[in-house]
Parts: sequence; structure tokens; C-alpha cells
Amino acid sequence: MEYIHDTEKFQFHNTVVALGKFDGMHKGHQLIFDKLIQYKKEGCKAAVFSFDRPPMNMLKHKDVSVIYTHVEKTKLLSERGIDIYIEHPFTEAFSRLQPEDFVKEILLKKMGMKILVVGDDCGFGYKRRGNVELLKQMEKDHDFRLIVIPKLELNGAIVSSTRIRSLLKEGKIEEANVLMDTPFMIYGPVVHGNHLGKEVLGIPTANQVPDSEKLLPPNGVYVSRIYYKGRQYYGISNIGTKPTIEGKKHMGVETYILDFHKDIYHKEIRVELLHYKRPEMKFESLDALSRQMHKDADFARKYVEKNF
Repeated sequence: MEYIHDTEKFQFHNTVVALGKFDGMHKGHQLIFDKLIQYKKEGCKAAVFSFDRPPMNMLKHKDVSVIYTHVEKTKLLSERGIDIYIEHPFTEAFSRLQPEDFVKEILLKKMGMKILVVGDDCGFGYKRRGNVELLKQMEKDHDFRLIVIPKLELNGAIVSSTRIRSLLKEGKIEEANVLMDTPFMIYGPVVHGNHLGKEVLGIPTANQVPDSEKLLPPNGVYVSRIYYKGRQYYGISNIGTKPTIEGKKHMGVETYILDFHKDIYHKEIRVELLHYKRPEMKFESLDALSRQMHKDADFARKYVEKNF
């Protein structure tokens, strides 16, 4: 997959384009991606057009966290068969671009768009004035076809990234996963920790430090599924505050992978959170911590046997 970012210079031809933020990469988004793959099979390049940051972060000077980082979203889109992923710089000038000009100058001229696929609530251009009605009008006068995908409803409500974000913040990981096309995951390299697990507790763990922009569920212990070099494993993951790095507190993900004995420092792994087990706890001794970690691991084995 071709990943375009940090530049406004690109040129493509004969594309089917999906327009949106696609933060949650959920089942509603997958309906859009399915359309892209359908037209890819008919000869178009499947392209996703998004932005390098949540627009609210610039327009409202907010600090909106993301469900998936740039790297994670790129990986997920590549797995879905997307050919081109563009994270266009969301600058002050770009935010003032009129929606008609965005369609003509960016989507038609630079993307070479033949087909546009959007959700029925899409908004784009200056003050989000662009919408489905405008696109329907422009479709009549310009050389592209518009496909509008209705919102997906599951369990009595619309599937949305906002809904997923709320569930994650509440620690309702299984409910969030029902809405997502794949379980919520953390992807990135394994870094050195304090080696307490391996050298003191006899339970080696793989440590990851997610980007500070990434939304994580509440601190605690989760049953997890781990992918490393195409192979699947299961384990138990702890989310919590790591020691200060470069003067800042960082959230970390520490995973004990069941029946796994490889050295994976600096290697990339994918950790999917499947089930919330318990909140973060303080222990009076290392022995107490070790006993609890073994209990957590036993719980994970039983959970996996029952559910997977």
C-alpha cells in the first residue's frame, strides 16, 4: 500500500475514493472499504483520503485522542486491501478550502477520482459545508459517481467512532470490540522495561509504549491476543503508567505471552485486548505480585479455552 503523508504533492488516476477520518476502523467503515475493494476488482485503485490529525485539534485547539495511530491505521488499511492511503496535512489554509474546490482540485484533479464512497453524514470543506446533497449536485456536472453508505446500527444504536471511544474510556472492551471490525489493538515495537518480570518474578513480559495521542482503556489487566510474525498467541496485558521517560509520564502496555520464549526486543507485535479482567492493583510484596500474575495467566488460559 502507498502511504502519502507530510505532503500535498501527489497525483493518481482512475481511483475509487473513500473520504473520512475512519478513527475507529469499525464495522460501519468496513462497509465503505468493501465498496472500494469491489471497484478495485473492476480496475480502479482503492484509495482512502483522510487527514494527518483530528480537525478539531486545529480548529478548536483541542487535544482529541485517537483510537488508532497513524501506524496502526496504515497497517489495518493495508490488511483490508487498500492501495493508497493519504493523510493530507490539515493546515489553516486547507481548513478554509471551499467544499466545491476540494472536490474539483483535490479529489478530481489530484486523486483522479472516478467513484466517491462516503457515509450518509459526511461533512467536508470550509465549516463542513460539504455534504451528501452537495456531492449529488456536483455528480451531475462532473465526471464521477457517488455512492452513499447508510449508517450501520448494532445493539440499538448507530455504530460510530464516538460510541467506541466512550466504551473504551469506560473499560467496556468487549462491547467496543463488537462494533469494531477487529478487536481494539496496540501495535508497535517491544521496548526494554525494568526486567522485573523476567529476572525477579520469572514471568517475562513484552513492553510497549503507545503514542501519547492514542486513547487507551482504563488501567488494569486484560486478556489479550498477540500476533508476532504472522503467528497468533494469547496472553495477559497490563495497562498502566510507566516510569518517567524524557521528563514525561508515559502509559505503557506490558504483556505476558503464554507459552512464548523468544527474544522480541525491538520487534513489532500486535496486542489485541479481548476481555477486562481486573483493575490495577498495588501489592505489598513481589511474592504477592508474582502470585497474582500467575492467577491472571491461569484465568487467561481458561478464558481462551472457553471463548476461542
